[in-house]
Amino acid sequence: MSEKFFRRNEISVAKNISLVRNRYYSFPTRDAIAYAVDSHGTLINPNRVHVSQKEISSANPGTFAVKFSYGKLSKVAYINIRDNANEGVSVANKLGTPGPSEANAFTGSSQSSSPNWNPENSYQPETQVNSYSGSHNATMRTAFYQPRFHLLSHDQEYNQLNQVGVIPQGINLFNNELTVSYFSQPNATWGHLVTYNLNQLTNPTQTQNLLNMSFEDFKQTSQNIAVSPYLKLGHGQSLGVTKNYIYVLANSNAEANPAKSEEILQISRKNYQIKNLWTIKVWNRSEYYPRYFHNAYFVNSHLMYAVFHNATKATYEYWRLTRQGNTWIPTEISATQSNFVKNNSPLQGFTYANGNFYLAFNDNVFAVNAESGRVLKHYHFHTLRESEGIAVKNGTPYVELARRPELLEIK
Repeated sequence: MSEKFFRRNEISVAKNISLVRNRYYSFPTRDAIAYAVDSHGTLINPNRVHVSQKEISSANPGTFAVKFSYGKLSKVAYINIRDNANEGVSVANKLGTPGPSEANAFTGSSQSSSPNWNPENSYQPETQVNSYSGSHNATMRTAFYQPRFHLLSHDQEYNQLNQVGVIPQGINLFNNELTVSYFSQPNATWGHLVTYNLNQLTNPTQTQNLLNMSFEDFKQTSQNIAVSPYLKLGHGQSLGVTKNYIYVLANSNAEANPAKSEEILQISRKNYQIKNLWTIKVWNRSEYYPRYFHNAYFVNSHLMYAVFHNATKATYEYWRLTRQGNTWIPTEISATQSNFVKNNSPLQGFTYANGNFYLAFNDNVFAVNAESGRVLKHYHFHTLRESEGIAVKNGTPYVELARRPELLEIK
């Protein structure tokens, strides 16, 4: 695939690393590595890069120098801990607008797959598009199948570093370019970003045939696919893309609702270097009532929307975070009084478009007015496949499904 250009003998670390004060969080310094490249132009696993201090406590303000080295390569990064202990402390006081009754949804891993995604068919590419009929005469139809693997190494030591696939977790559509976060294993926090130029990759089935297409087709196809190095992406469901940057809220789905900080990465689309790495915390009045976001969407470098499931109150809260300098200021803007789905099925995708939020659960998609929290529309499909992110283009929702990675359009 078309990897971005990396200079030989280089370690790339976030240019600006700014942490919010938080005594409950220590920053793993390797998270700041964008990539390391040896003299042969080969990417180095970040775990093999030596760091002078593996973690930095964010409890006390100040600036700390950390040295990253691999052989004769070295880079010094300066980590600044912001001095306002009250940053991120807000008030969650929006009354939830009455929402829908809980819809049927499965929980856990996918219980079905696309036709060829099984050992019996050797996971061969699909030849036909899928079409699912849903509630209110809606239809969800394949827009673009993705390859099972993009890069594949037979060297087990570097398996996670070079295996791009097979688990998608989040998507974004910008100017008809699809960005997907991929992981080689469930619950991994390091993975890859892959961007497909759908302006050129117009055939919904062709791109998945990377291993058996002609060389000319492969050459043309690969020019329209960009693969990032191995990056800290967290759960990978919280993405945003603009003309120049990819944004990631690198959170952990293994954490329920801790008082810890979360990391925001601003990644250059030109060379995948990390320009800014910020941490944020959001607390309702105090550390005893944190708001740890598992799903978020970035509009630009100064605006992020996030959603929080307050299970105790059976409410979904919607938050706006605006950036001033290195500080992200949270404000609750609305809430919906509902769990949306049964069986504690988790939220699998969240986005914002044209004044509305879109929430994707397994087999369910809800459109919600951002300012009021009122549910505008509910789509239900019986796919029995996990939703792995949602995006909106020209008012039309698109959902990513697992097994195989597949973008589907809702009409």
